[in-house]
Amino acid sequence: MAALGALLMWQGWQVARGALLASASENAQNLGKLINEKSRRMLGPASATLHYLAHDPLSEASNLPQRLERLPVFASMLDSIPFVSAVYAGYPNGEFFLVRGLSGRQEEKFFNAPPHAAFLVQSVTLDTKGDPVGEWRFFDRQLRLLQAEIKPDYRYDPRQRTWYRAAPADGGEYLTNPYIFHTTGEVGVTLSRRSEDGGATLGMDVAVSDLHNELRDFRPTPRTEIAVIDPDGTVIAYSDFARTVQRESDTLKFRQISSLGIEALSKLAQLAHGRPSSMIYEAGGETWFGRSISLDALPGRDLRLLIATPDSDLLASIRKGLARQLWWTLALIGVLLLAGWFAGRRLGLSLASLTLQAQQLTRFDFRQPKRVHSVVREIRDLEDVLCDVCVTIQNFLVTTETISTETRLDQMLQKVLGHTIAITGCLFGAVYLADEKGTGLQRAATARRGEKDDSSVFAFPQYLPLPGTDDLATVGMLPPKVGQIAFTLRDRQHRTLGLLLLNHPLNDNHGADFHAFAEKLSGVLAVAIETRQLIEAQKTLLDGVIHLMADAIDAKSPYTGGHCERVPKLASMIVDSMRQETSGPYSTFRPTEDERYAFHLGAWLHDCGKVTSPEHVIDKATKLETIFNRIHEVRTRFEVLWRDAELRHLRRLLDGASVSASEQNMQAEQTALREDFAFVAACNVGGEFLTDASIARLESIAGQTWMRHFDNRLGLSAEEARRMADVPAPVLPVAEPLLADRPEHVVAWHGRKPPVEKGDPDNIYGFDMKLPANRLNLGELHNLSIRRGTLSEEERFKINDHIVQTYIMLLSLPWPAHLRRVPEIAATHHERLDGQGYPRRLGGAQLDLMDRVMALADVFEALTASDRPYKRQKTLTESLQIIASMCRDGHLDPDVFRYFLNSQLWEVYARRFLRPDQRDAVNVNAILAQLDPVVGWPPQSSGAA
Repeated sequence: MAALGALLMWQGWQVARGALLASASENAQNLGKLINEKSRRMLGPASATLHYLAHDPLSEASNLPQRLERLPVFASMLDSIPFVSAVYAGYPNGEFFLVRGLSGRQEEKFFNAPPHAAFLVQSVTLDTKGDPVGEWRFFDRQLRLLQAEIKPDYRYDPRQRTWYRAAPADGGEYLTNPYIFHTTGEVGVTLSRRSEDGGATLGMDVAVSDLHNELRDFRPTPRTEIAVIDPDGTVIAYSDFARTVQRESDTLKFRQISSLGIEALSKLAQLAHGRPSSMIYEAGGETWFGRSISLDALPGRDLRLLIATPDSDLLASIRKGLARQLWWTLALIGVLLLAGWFAGRRLGLSLASLTLQAQQLTRFDFRQPKRVHSVVREIRDLEDVLCDVCVTIQNFLVTTETISTETRLDQMLQKVLGHTIAITGCLFGAVYLADEKGTGLQRAATARRGEKDDSSVFAFPQYLPLPGTDDLATVGMLPPKVGQIAFTLRDRQHRTLGLLLLNHPLNDNHGADFHAFAEKLSGVLAVAIETRQLIEAQKTLLDGVIHLMADAIDAKSPYTGGHCERVPKLASMIVDSMRQETSGPYSTFRPTEDERYAFHLGAWLHDCGKVTSPEHVIDKATKLETIFNRIHEVRTRFEVLWRDAELRHLRRLLDGASVSASEQNMQAEQTALREDFAFVAACNVGGEFLTDASIARLESIAGQTWMRHFDNRLGLSAEEARRMADVPAPVLPVAEPLLADRPEHVVAWHGRKPPVEKGDPDNIYGFDMKLPANRLNLGELHNLSIRRGTLSEEERFKINDHIVQTYIMLLSLPWPAHLRRVPEIAATHHERLDGQGYPRRLGGAQLDLMDRVMALADVFEALTASDRPYKRQKTLTESLQIIASMCRDGHLDPDVFRYFLNSQLWEVYARRFLRPDQRDAVNVNAILAQLDPVVGWPPQSSGAA
């Protein structure tokens, strides 16, 4: 049937193709006749008019005025025959007279015609000396002269033109080959003949440009190519006129058919050999139908019409019809074969479906296959088995995935138990886990097949004793025809982790093989439970170690105890509150559990670098304090001067001085000493800002001397002796200043210079801190001259260095991927939004929301702490006002502080950690008003990052 259909289609194709090609050939022949007729209609009126002009008095006119008298006749001819562009006459003496109609902007522009010009008269006459004189005259539509000008360069000699010389002497007409008019760019021909009396030769330019439009309009298909060529292959007409011409110097010429760029026409011109013919040929990678037709519209001119149509266009309709016929044939074949195919393959289809299902299993596709509902019972049974296998494997894979991906133990147990019941075909089950004391089992999960989990239905007890689980009797209440098996879940050391209970129907499917499979599945569950417990234990151990470190840092200094605990609690309080927001700027702030845990660790470790900070610097309460308060040394020197004043009084008495005068002098000296020491002691406390006058008084007091009689190099440590090595030993006794900045007070870096400066090549962490010139300066006057607080520049750097050590210490730890940000979180709480913080001068664009929360929590705890020896405790109002000023200065994030105020978290913290005398009444609105100048700060949004 397929062969018969193909044969009929081939025969129909051949018949239709032959008919269509014959029709195309006939249409081409008709197109040639139509073009011939069109050409005759254009040349006929011109020829008749030229015949009339042969008897016109123009031929007898001997001068220009006589010839201008015939202008109305010439103008009438140009108006009545639209194809004629110019009429002219040439005389035997070389004179020339031409009338041209100006019908377009191109012609007016070419001749530089004045406005409203309709006709141009170009003439060449001979003057008295016999020299040619060229003149142009422009006339309007009413033949009124608009402009006349002499054209010295216009010396047109008709006798040298082909139309003049070739005009037959017997009164016949001469027709030129088509050419491009120089003035208008149109294609046309020239007709010429001699006048009746032979006194002049008359000519007429006839435009045949419409041939291009005719060729474009008569194309049978959009891709058909049509051209008119002469015997030399010159393209006379083509549907796209612009492609047929080329410019040589100032002259437009026709292109050759070979240079037109159309392979179908070029090859047709070669194959036709100048003879009328039809042919089928290949060009441009496709088949073409070509036709060459002779045109005789122009007498004596052997022109040819070339028509090339692509086979795909010409036969498109036939192909569509054959395509429809093919579909109908195929449909008929399908209908006739369908009945036999359906009857013959009915059983085979069922087996093929089962084969595909088995192949699906070999491709590891365990989705439940689509059932075919075969009429054969054995096939239906085999199909049920395959479906059960797919369901079992799919549940097993889901169980494996749950064990490997679910992080929470309770949810993992619930999901795995449900899948286990589905895999094993059990009815319901339970999982028990050993309690922390290891004395019993606590129920952790229950599940039931096909119904919602409801432990009350299973009647599983909440608690089971641990001993005897291997010989455990039936647990709970079993329905009729239901059995129960129990598997003890053990870890790798065979310690009891828990118990798996499965209640199953009493049938052949739950025999010894089922028990073996369920036991292996319980082993997988035991490994998953052990893994989760180990991970949780490691997490608990890590938290314990971190808390231990924080407690150790707090215990290191009795004055800052609790800081490492209070800061993470406050920071976590703020972050947890933000996580619960459903509106406002933090409604999208939803950190994952891993991000939340990383923040928790970073907050607890934020000051771990303080293990490297000396306690006497952290707890420095006075300016002269090192390991002890050196004000006692200074007081001893004042005591020496006090005794010296008494000794001088006694010596004066021995020398016979006045008792009253000497005592008065001594009392004045001792009073001055008492006042000076009181001033030095007050400066040592560092409670007030030290003025220039105070520093000047310190320097004046330091100028006083006392006598040292003992060697200050005795009883020194190795480090002290090293610092004294370069100091010359004076001859005792020696007078020393009351307050001294001695060379041994300066402790240089000596190769221990930390790489924290920006340009340091050893600075690989991006630190940007100012490093003091020396590691330590214990000078008494140097320290007493500290203007604010108790820390010198060197000690301040040592305090700030704790954050450097925090970053370096934490970066050295092998953090897992989800905790990689712990060092960043812990080491950025001293950075500022304006980029002026430390240790890396990070700006607002580099600090995310959690970094900003840490900075706020650290500052708030430090301000409200009541256990610092170097400052008094501050109230809530004072602390919040200071933080508001820090927000205005670009230190802290005003948006985070605004949230902290509005959420009342400061009040929750105060109730837990502040003393009652610190919890004063806070005017939140007044503090919020202090933030108004920083609207729009920081430059980068402080939203959830």
